[in-house]
Amino acid sequence: MDIVSIALQNNPDTRAAWYVARSAAADWLSRKGDYYPQIEANVSVSHTDSSYAINQGGKTLNSFEPSIQLSWLLFDFGGRNAAVEEKRQALLYADFAHNAAIQNAVFIVLQTYYQYANAKAVEKAYKISVKDAATNLESSQQRHQQGLATIADVLLAKTALSQARLKLDAASGQVQTIRGALATAMGIPANTPYDIEELPLNPPVKQVTETVDDYIKKAQTNRPDLAAQRSRVDQSLAHIRTTRSALYPSLVLDNDLYETIDNQRSKWDNQNTTALVVKIPIFYGYSRRYDEIKAREDADVEKAQLNSLEQSVILQVWSSYFNLKTAVQQVSTSADLLNSAQQSYDVALGRYKEGVGGFLGLLAAQNALESARAQRVTALADWYISLAQLARDTGILWRKTPAEQADMPDLFPTTTIKEQQP
Repeated sequence: MDIVSIALQNNPDTRAAWYVARSAAADWLSRKGDYYPQIEANVSVSHTDSSYAINQGGKTLNSFEPSIQLSWLLFDFGGRNAAVEEKRQALLYADFAHNAAIQNAVFIVLQTYYQYANAKAVEKAYKISVKDAATNLESSQQRHQQGLATIADVLLAKTALSQARLKLDAASGQVQTIRGALATAMGIPANTPYDIEELPLNPPVKQVTETVDDYIKKAQTNRPDLAAQRSRVDQSLAHIRTTRSALYPSLVLDNDLYETIDNQRSKWDNQNTTALVVKIPIFYGYSRRYDEIKAREDADVEKAQLNSLEQSVILQVWSSYFNLKTAVQQVSTSADLLNSAQQSYDVALGRYKEGVGGFLGLLAAQNALESARAQRVTALADWYISLAQLARDTGILWRKTPAEQADMPDLFPTTTIKEQQP
């Protein structure tokens, strides 16, 4: 199964964001109920003992009164519409926040995946270095037996082999550490037995053809956290209208329909009262006026936070754009470095075996080759991570529909989880 799918199924942050969005949807639908009449049914049963006429023995009254009350807000200077709009913007905010949580979860799992794949590739490179060091030791021992090299060469070769094995041990430990981190990013226990596909060594690395301004425009259009904050601003503006409407009169239609029967009467007494009520706020201790002032200040806070987020998004895209350009150059340079280091090592090994080269030269070539191998796989992993970071910062790392997904970079390798072999 794809590790992204596993992460989205198990990630608690995306699950919580989804529940928040569902809650906001229910809250919005609940508020829309204000457009309809409010109807209540009541039933009253009473028993009254009257003892004012003692000499007459007193009276007892038992009554039964069912009733239906209707109240319908007809006009309130836009307060009801503003309240519904508040809830709608809250729903949009929750929906965009859910999308942002998905993109963050996808990026974290991809980033950890590439780090894990890089650690495995570095481990593999050090295994090759251990093999090369063993070959050098064997060559030095043969030359020493032939009297063509001193014991110092053999000791240096043994030291180089031990150092290579130490680096391999450290790399193997790093593989297991990051492997646990990837499992956690997928929402599964760190001790779950699994493995992943290896990182491709020759990905289709392409130069960044679009300008940084193009990516900034994409981010301004696609970033869900930006859209969420814009909804937060619109929600605060709607709240201003809600608080302002509380300062003005409202028009309400009231209707009461009830019937009464008691032990003094054998027939129902029916009454129906309809009234148009104008409710005029007179004095509430200035609280409603200060509610409007608070709503305006809160709106200014949301606007300032939107401006801050916009600046932060531009910086993020700017940084990830140039990080990707740097990563592209490092992939190319590391390939050249690995090629030249391999050729240098092969020449140094051949010269040493033929007795025309010194062991120190061979050891230096081996160290350079070992470093070049590690730099190569690290450069590839950095390129993948930079690509994912730019996609995340522009808001196109994970989209809902295939049409929207078409804008996502198609250079990611197959991130498939597989069962670990015993």
